[in-house]
Amino acid sequence: MSLCCAEGLCQELQARVLKFRQRLHLFQGDASQSWLGRMEYWDAAYASGRYGKSYEWNQSCDVVMPYVKRLLQQDFGSRVLHVGCGNSALSRMMHDAGYTRVSNVDYSQVVVDIMRRQEPDLTWLQADCTKPGALGEELYDYCIDKGAIDSLFEAGSQSMKERGCAMIAEIHRVLRPGGRYLVVSNGGVGNAELRKRFAHVEEEAIEGYACDLYYKLIMIVVCTKAQ
Repeated sequence: MSLCCAEGLCQELQARVLKFRQRLHLFQGDASQSWLGRMEYWDAAYASGRYGKSYEWNQSCDVVMPYVKRLLQQDFGSRVLHVGCGNSALSRMMHDAGYTRVSNVDYSQVVVDIMRRQEPDLTWLQADCTKPGALGEELYDYCIDKGAIDSLFEAGSQSMKERGCAMIAEIHRVLRPGGRYLVVSNGGVGNAELRKRFAHVEEEAIEGYACDLYYKLIMIVVCTKAQ
């Protein structure tokens, strides 16, 4: 067998192993909610095209955007952190509305690479926001979260809840004094932990359209860091 032929077979085998692993991670995510907070699931889901070119969690961007504008108002020069951005259209909508200093951050390197190709004029960063220091040292005026901490708190395990708490702490760390954190959440699953960390927490219930195609209660939660 020639070297060229052997290399070809090796590459084909590696591709098949990768595809098998992706299918396994997707199966594990479907079988157990505890996989919702794991990087392997999200990388496999985005690589397989499960969430298409754009996907929205909890509620559509058209419904959420007025709440974002109410938070940011006319502060177009503000620094905004968008955590768990995925491939949501919210990133583009904020930019087109004049909020151009937005850092879109996701756990999955796969979706970050996809979005860099789809929307090269926006800022995309990969980071595990549950790790202390992951978001760097620069301070932000606002943070937007459309289902990110939900994926950790809804996973149902103690370890994922602890990671959810760690993510809240990291976001709190990089917000300036008086900075605000808007969370679009399924039932406000992280609200108890948000109240422990932030000086003031307000919530408003709206109707949400869930990813599993039935309506559920969505909370718009606005948290303010102490001055």
